[in-house]
Amino acid sequence: MAGGPAPLNARDIRAVSRDVAGADDARVMRIVATVDAMSARGSADELIVPLRRRLAVLRPPRPLRFVRLMFHPLDPLIIPAGRWRPDQHAIPRTALAPLADCVRVAMAPRARVIEAAISGRTAADADMIAAQGRLLWPDAGKVLMSAIPPATWRETGLGDAIFAPLARRTGALLAQMAAFDRFCAETVQGLLPPRADALHAILRGIAGADESALPMMVKLLLTRLPEAAALLMAAQPGPQGSALKAAADETVDKLLEQLVRKEGAAARIASTSLEEAGTTVRRIATLLRQLEDGSVKPARRAHLKAVRQTLDAGFRTRFAAGLRDEVLALLLAGGNPDVQVIEAAARDLRALETEARAVGGGSAYDLMLRQTADAVKALPAETGPGRTDRIRLVEILAGSDAALAMLDER
Repeated sequence: MAGGPAPLNARDIRAVSRDVAGADDARVMRIVATVDAMSARGSADELIVPLRRRLAVLRPPRPLRFVRLMFHPLDPLIIPAGRWRPDQHAIPRTALAPLADCVRVAMAPRARVIEAAISGRTAADADMIAAQGRLLWPDAGKVLMSAIPPATWRETGLGDAIFAPLARRTGALLAQMAAFDRFCAETVQGLLPPRADALHAILRGIAGADESALPMMVKLLLTRLPEAAALLMAAQPGPQGSALKAAADETVDKLLEQLVRKEGAAARIASTSLEEAGTTVRRIATLLRQLEDGSVKPARRAHLKAVRQTLDAGFRTRFAAGLRDEVLALLLAGGNPDVQVIEAAARDLRALETEARAVGGGSAYDLMLRQTADAVKALPAETGPGRTDRIRLVEILAGSDAALAMLDER
């Protein structure tokens, strides 16, 4: 088929899915590249479902297609269709392509201009996503607010009655995503305070278009910009204030429950890189801090304390695994280990530790770092890196005083 490999049929997908979860990294990369190259992916997206956590670590280059650009800011809301229910504040993954088809057809020449601009680019190109997304998202939102089901909607298996409310909610969100993207860009990891007037304007726009989309917007905000959580939870001006407060309370409670589930935050950082784990922990720590202001209800304060305790245990487990598997195991393996890789892991661990301390367990991290530094010092002379590299590694793990003490030793 022109434009890429032909779509896989259901039998092909079942045959490949049986062993795809256990595939090695090279095969995972080939599978993802094959699916991404398809002109019409359809149910072949199911091949990617068991690989998503692996992809968070491997980070293969994903082509910046029209549908990926359109839904980029809504990614935290997208879930597998098998887990989606009509009352959920989420978007089933199988709905993405049909919704994008509606927009592509309605925008016609403008859609082709955007597709030409993103051709050959990947989803890692943040500047391109911001530039072209801000052109696409408002118009896409307007289209979806009054769209009718395309022919491809039947392939989702969701039913015709689902289309209109889902399209309206998605459209209400997309219509505000250009403003939301600018709002987030203006707040650089807490260095600039979030602007209340800009946030309230976004929320009013969504409430006016489809009030049922408010919980979804709250989840996007808390996920992407936890620095604004306290601002969100404060009293909101205007007649829609009570609806927003209710949406915020509901979404915060659900988000806290999700964080401590078996497949929640601890499981997520256990299956990602150390760098990504540090970023995730920073966001969670910021969110918890923002929610723990003086006006929080006693019931939520107790809930937040329990959440902290559960997350602290999970974060310490990830930190210990990183020290064991990505530092000590490489040092003890013998031969000529890649010192730069080990040092990079040690720096990522220190960054993770800094963020995780904000959740709890400070003394536990001190102990683990000292023990690891002592293990580095005790390595036999013939094992692992040379003395200079060991001293530098001890400095990363335990600080300059520990490195100077090692330097003074014979």
